[in-house]
Amino acid sequence: MRHARKALLLGLAAALVGGAASAQQVDFSRYVALGDSLTAGVVSNGSVESNQKNSYPALIARQAGVATFQQPLVSAPGLPPLLQLVALNITPLGVSPDIEMAPGMGAPLNATLPTPYNNLGVDGFSSTDVLTRTGNIQNFAADLQAYAAGKTGKAPAFADLVLRFPVFPGTSTPATALAQAIALQPTFVTAWIGADDVLGTVLTGVVLDGVTMTPAAVFQSNYTTILGALRQASPNAPIVVGNIPDVETIPFVTTIKPYIVNPATGTHIPLLGENGPLTEQDYVTLLASPLLAKGIGIPAAAGGTGQPLPEGSVDATGLHSGVVLRAAEISAIKARTADLNGIISAVAAQVGAKVVDFNAILADLKTNGRIVGGIKLTSDFLTGGIFSYDGVHPQSLGYAIIANEWIKVINAGFGTKLPEVSLRPFLDGGGVVTTTSVLAANVVLSQAAAVAMVKAYAPYALTDKLEVGTRVIRRHIAEQPDRVPVGQINP
Repeated sequence: MRHARKALLLGLAAALVGGAASAQQVDFSRYVALGDSLTAGVVSNGSVESNQKNSYPALIARQAGVATFQQPLVSAPGLPPLLQLVALNITPLGVSPDIEMAPGMGAPLNATLPTPYNNLGVDGFSSTDVLTRTGNIQNFAADLQAYAAGKTGKAPAFADLVLRFPVFPGTSTPATALAQAIALQPTFVTAWIGADDVLGTVLTGVVLDGVTMTPAAVFQSNYTTILGALRQASPNAPIVVGNIPDVETIPFVTTIKPYIVNPATGTHIPLLGENGPLTEQDYVTLLASPLLAKGIGIPAAAGGTGQPLPEGSVDATGLHSGVVLRAAEISAIKARTADLNGIISAVAAQVGAKVVDFNAILADLKTNGRIVGGIKLTSDFLTGGIFSYDGVHPQSLGYAIIANEWIKVINAGFGTKLPEVSLRPFLDGGGVVTTTSVLAANVVLSQAAAVAMVKAYAPYALTDKLEVGTRVIRRHIAEQPDRVPVGQINP
């Protein structure tokens, strides 16, 4: 591997002589997309045809007039089955939604395609997976059984679904995502890689270098190899990459405040963690919702059980998932994200690739929202219109907005005139899930769904701390965080 990377880097200088294509040379006919679940078009924790057709690569391909853009389509209710809203419960404080996994399981619709897919986004893929993991469609059924039993994550199953064959026919060459992208001889490439290099920290509540997040040196080696290989193989193909959004911009992290509100006085009552009461600089993830509904994390004096919310930890038995991210952990995740984004920018510049700054775009959506057709869209969970039921992935409207951000950079960087995606069909009911009448932070994600989300991206993690409690209590949990100084109870 080390010698192969050296060869790629040596060839990079020669490849750069060709430079990026001019506007007149841009050819979208063999457009290839590399990435993870965001590229695959995952919505509400699963893949299904109706949403995959609105993945951002599919939307870009349509706007570019690409005749054929192949994706690993899946029938309803998706793989894994999508999260869905099953009830709106009336409470004294308003309407509280219940979210569970849909029953059943989808199936592949075009697994026998004789060529690699144009969309090679694989749910659960890190930068290392793009370089090293292969697939075998013959193992897919067994993968699903193992996944359903909580014995594996999404990456093995979706590698088998998307990549499908371990080596190229008649060769011994591993058919990795990168190798399959190159085999298609792309004339245009997008790559959005890196989110899963830090996502494990958020889903487990544990910041552990080399386990829940990729070390910066490893990511730099991986990313340099990936873009270097693409440029060497297609010296004249435009390449556009996306960077990594800050975890503080996704509703999975920001929906539930680290306190409850006394409705009589408006005072903030800190939630309880295993390491003591939470401060207002700490975060509670969406996975806490089934525990909070049972009174866990709520002081006994406020009507709760007095039991603490689990905080991620590592001991002799393994890594135990938690639902709390302390301020210091958030700072560490943000610092690593900044490091990886710096690497993305530097390597992109080396190969003449353009960068879509999703870190800045998602931060702006969180702060300012966006007016579309007279409707203000935000990053708020359920009520904002952009994110899906898992609080991590966009819904179809969100992907359409994301596709337009890619298109803006493509047009500016290469002189093309791709039309932006019309958002009207999405606003008129094309897959938009949003409401302004529910208590988003009082959502109850089912315990099974919470465990499944952890296992999807961190199969090594133990979920014993997430599967406790019996008493059902509903308390008003304050909506999206606004930060106040430590010790200030009444902002």
